[in-house]
Amino acid sequence: MSAQPGPAPALLTADEFWQLPDPPHGGRLELVEGRVVEHMPVGERHGAIAAELVSVIRNFIKPHGLGRVDVETGFRVAARPDTVLAPDVAWRAAERVNAPLSDRYVEGAPTLAIEIMSPEDREADVARKIELYLDGGAERVWIVRPQNRTVTVHRPGGDAHTYSARDTLTSEDAAFPVPGFELPLAELFAEA
Repeated sequence: MSAQPGPAPALLTADEFWQLPDPPHGGRLELVEGRVVEHMPVGERHGAIAAELVSVIRNFIKPHGLGRVDVETGFRVAARPDTVLAPDVAWRAAERVNAPLSDRYVEGAPTLAIEIMSPEDREADVARKIELYLDGGAERVWIVRPQNRTVTVHRPGGDAHTYSARDTLTSEDAAFPVPGFELPLAELFAEA
């Protein structure tokens, strides 16, 4: 006699998700199509690359008044079922920044979402996140692969290009409306 499957767990809304306690081990939670996904705390290399990205992007956008940089901020990128993603680093163009800042999730996708791959990340899960960000209105999604020393830049419409440590990302790759941004990937991965 085979066991009968139990009832499917109820899908959570973003408001219900907001009420959940923090994971006891640290890390972070995301809500993907109404289901909670737990992520373990990141390693040293992951953190160092995220810190470098925040610094480089902030140093470019701040003097140009281009918006703000966010770190692990929750973005509600889809509704019914709700999806709340927290990219490692994100940039929101000035017109996407709320005033005053909220203590809740940001409605809509960031202009640029950056996900740094950890060794345990599954490609299928990352591909789904890219789709959710772009469907939610992101103009660019960067997938940083420290072990490969590459960054893949995804654009709406399915266009994607992978850059290696010998390449330099530019304003176009980040969807910045002004030229002049340059991120040599050899520098990004220097300590990775």
